Amino acid sequence: MLALVYFIILAVIAVGAALCVLLSKHPLYGALSLIVSMLSLAGIYGLLGSPFIGVVQVMVYAGAIMMLLTFVIMVLNSAKDGNTPRFDKVSLFVFPAVIALAGLLGFALVSVPFGFNAEAVRGSVAFTSSTLFNVEEGSRGYFILFEAIGVLLLSAMAAAILMAKRRIGYTASEKEEN
Repeated sequence: MLALVYFIILAVIAVGAALCVLLSKHPLYGALSLIVSMLSLAGIYGLLGSPFIGVVQVMVYAGAIMMLLTFVIMVLNSAKDGNTPRFDKVSLFVFPAVIALAGLLGFALVSVPFGFNAEAVRGSVAFTSSTLFNVEEGSRGYFILFEAIGVLLLSAMAAAILMAKRRIGYTASEKEEN
């Protein structure tokens, strides 16, 4: 019953943060809302009994990719945004969501005994890697999806660098003209 309550809370936070991504006018607030959504999805993975996928969700998506996205937004913004509102309608959802996630995490850390079952196959690294990276005939082909996402992220990063270089070039030429 408690897992159902956790699931409902995390699902509401995930959907609300996803709506904040769509409705946010400032790209940095959208990125922060996406981080909240990724963290709540990691909590849902933990509820499903797959802590490895939850940790990977936090490390890869909420950590590395969102840090890269936030860095790209800040580079492309060129620090010209001096009138960013400190508190807007999106903040009305993001602050309670962060507090709720922190409360759930604190309650989970206090109430759950830390034990490790070495015989558990579900959610283990070996099971996940054998499912994702199976290249034998008759496999589901998740490795192709993994490679496609890697190429997509690489091309997005290259495009962001090119856009940032173009903007830096424009500011340098504008300074020479003045």
